[in-house]
Order: sequence, then structure tokens, then C-alpha cells
Amino acid sequence: MISTLNLLVDQIYIIWDCKIKYVVFMLSLNIIETFNQVLHIRLLHTLKMKRISNYIVKWACSFLKNQETLLRFNKQTSDICKINADTLQRSFISLILFLFFNISLIKKCKTLKIKIEVLNFVNDINILVYNRFIEEICRTLSKAHNICAKWVHTHDVTFASEKYEFMHFIRKSKRFDLMTNI
Repeated sequence: MISTLNLLVDQIYIIWDCKIKYVVFMLSLNIIETFNQVLHIRLLHTLKMKRISNYIVKWACSFLKNQETLLRFNKQTSDICKINADTLQRSFISLILFLFFNISLIKKCKTLKIKIEVLNFVNDINILVYNRFIEEICRTLSKAHNICAKWVHTHDVTFASEKYEFMHFIRKSKRFDLMTNI
């Protein structure tokens, strides 16, 4: 079974196996309340723009409306309640729909035409940047972050700044100056 961690590690090893010895940095961004933030209109528009069958778009629209749930706790069950959230977080279809929702961010980051990979795992956007020079990586990550900052405003979502993660992956640390300011 493939996991998100396997995909990330495999991508890093692919980069490391290049003839040029690269250092890999990753900026990980987390979207706050992912499934409450998805805008129906934007999502449905994206599905249409991706030429998804009109039948599937209508089905997705009906999936996003009139959700209900009940709560069970301490052997007691609540009455059925309407859900105000846009999608159900534990539903596989929600995960797939959210991937469509943020595909435009991935494409915008890839337009930088530099050594960058964007891995998307539901509400986490992981931007891998690799280069021989850490200063260049820092400039690239700054550009990618600016793209992300513009995207959140157009898509009415928010990144959790307290969950930003910045990591580097290096085989031989002596080859690189890791004291570079970002």
C-alpha cells in the first residue's frame, strides 16, 4: 500500500539519484478547516473546466448539499442534524473533490519552471524545491510561497501559519552551507 510518506520519500530519492547532487527543501502548508472552506461554486467551476462529465458535476453538487449526521457518545445518539460544513471530511469523495479544488495552486507553483515538485495530500500542500545552491532554493521557496499567498485570497481559504513546516533533506551535509538565512 502506498502512503503519502512513501510518495514523499520516493520523490526525494529520485531527486538525490540525479547526476547532479541536489539538496532538497520542503515547505509544508496546512489549510485551516479544509472541508469547511471549500467553496461550492469554485469547486464546481473547476470540475467543469477540467471537462468532467456534466453528470458527475451535478452528482458532486448534490453530494455537497443537504448533508445530515447524528452523533453517538456514551451509548447515546442525537437527533439527525444538518451539517453546515461543505463536505464530509471522512468521505473518500470529499478527498477527491478537494484535490480538484486546489489543483490550480499546484499548477501555478509548477509555472515557476524551476526545480520544484508540489505534492498535495488533501489539506497539506508540500512544496519540494531542489537545487545545488541553498540561496537559490530560498528564492524559489519565497516565490512559491507568494503564489500560495495569492491563491488563498482567490479561493477564500487560510493556511495555518502555526503549522508551517520547513525541512531539508541532505545526504552529505558537509557539502552545503546550512546557515543561509531564509
